[in-house]
Amino acid sequence: MISIPFYIILFAYLIFLCIFFIFSLINFYHIVTMSSINFTSFSVTFIMLALTMLTLYYTWQVVAQVDWSQSIVLLDINWFK
Repeated sequence: MISIPFYIILFAYLIFLCIFFIFSLINFYHIVTMSSINFTSFSVTFIMLALTMLTLYYTWQVVAQVDWSQSIVLLDINWFK
């Protein structure tokens, strides 16, 4: 039987969040350095940050209910018998 721990998905999500955070910082840096601070850029940045915070909050609510000690079965020999 081939199985992996369920918390591997959590590590993959953490890597995704780190990459997203880096791109968000680059985006904010470009807005500030290119002097394109106006109502539109502020509004879009605020909406993006608000949606990001809502997504993180709801993700936290869902992740708190998961039993991370379980494992995911990828292949079991008994399936082919």
